Amino acid sequence: MKNQLKIIALLFCSSLIYAQSKSIQGKVLDSLKNPIQYANVGILNKPIGTVTDKNGEFNFSIENALESDTLKISCLGYDTQEIIIKNLSISFKEKVIVLKNYFEKLDEIVVSKNNMKDYSEGKEKTDTKHQVIFANPNFENFNLGTEIGRKFSLGNKTPSFLTNFKFFIKDNNFEMVKFRVNIYSLKNNRPNKKINQTNIVVQVDKKLTDWVNVDLTSFDIKVQQDVVITVEWIEHSNDGNKLNLPMIIPSFGSIHYYKFGSQANWEKYGKISSSMMLYYKQ
Repeated sequence: MKNQLKIIALLFCSSLIYAQSKSIQGKVLDSLKNPIQYANVGILNKPIGTVTDKNGEFNFSIENALESDTLKISCLGYDTQEIIIKNLSISFKEKVIVLKNYFEKLDEIVVSKNNMKDYSEGKEKTDTKHQVIFANPNFENFNLGTEIGRKFSLGNKTPSFLTNFKFFIKDNNFEMVKFRVNIYSLKNNRPNKKINQTNIVVQVDKKLTDWVNVDLTSFDIKVQQDVVITVEWIEHSNDGNKLNLPMIIPSFGSIHYYKFGSQANWEKYGKISSSMMLYYKQ
């Protein structure tokens, strides 16, 4: 009888997650119990999720999630964790997730910077009728973890040293926003693994609507392949609700990528580009 009561109580508590709050909150820590900032937390392959704050904490709605869905927690430099939603009441009792440190060894690319020439690729047009959004007023967490990017064709014959990246903000009424620049390899024409070994974080203040320049030289990023570079929204002040980039349509020869939320699927669009430029030496 006692065992039956325990089972009933467990099922009741589990149902409360969905029937009452329909949200999930917790904290992501490293193996030393330090908070992990800007970890991606969300429902795998669905536009439901967010990123952790400076205290490693997160809170987002799972109203549209199913019990069979998977909660995925990932961050550059750490092992990824996945938990089935129906197991949250068992695996997530203390609302704390610990990620172990992990560093993937990439193939070494030797670049001789002597006699290298400067190149650039991308689209600089900013006066467009179309836009692609970061902020969505219909979502309480403002869609943190969303990524916008494009493919840069560098080729695989000659090594490239990435020096600078810039993107244009079309509309912005936030006093402060932060972005993370991610550089991906490609697999099956979709972003695959991150090439940058450390987070590249950029802060924009005072409702800036202009080009945002990111100096990449100190990150020592060398590639010998085509790449996708994205801008990910990871933090904002609480005073705004509008943030978007210009969208160039048509943009022949361009490939645009969009991911709505931290762990959602990548969407790919041909002949479209946001206003982004990559500068490199080769």
